[in-house]
Amino acid sequence: MQVSADFGVSSEMNPLTALRPTADTQPQRSLRVLVVDDQLLYAEAISVLLGQQDGMEVVGIAGDGQEAIEQAFALRPDVVLMDIQMPRLDGISATRWIRRKLPSTRVVVMTALTGDEYVEEALGAGAVACIKKFSSAGDLVTAIEQFA
Repeated sequence: MQVSADFGVSSEMNPLTALRPTADTQPQRSLRVLVVDDQLLYAEAISVLLGQQDGMEVVGIAGDGQEAIEQAFALRPDVVLMDIQMPRLDGISATRWIRRKLPSTRVVVMTALTGDEYVEEALGAGAVACIKKFSSAGDLVTAIEQFA
């Protein structure tokens, strides 16, 4: 099969594979994140931070565990960034429900609580990682990317 030199493909190359888009040229899907925290200012700040990252899209903000479940079911995020202590329904209970009903959705728990028992309980509920709220922005982004 002859291929015109105008396309920059040599006659030895298969033109179908030579012209197929590579992984570098195909658009990458953004990691869809739902941010859950009862402190609205904190949740909004995290959302702005994550929204500025290449390959991340914040699809929603929830203020408690019950709202997190509702939004996770409606939005189907790749990752839920979940606070532990919240009104109506805590983050550990919400994590347990999300992981049971939406197994492809990953939950990264964030907390200001210092006890290891909270981390163990969150991981036992199905969270893939736990990050402290006093961590750096870079550590938060890395945790979401690494465990998503």
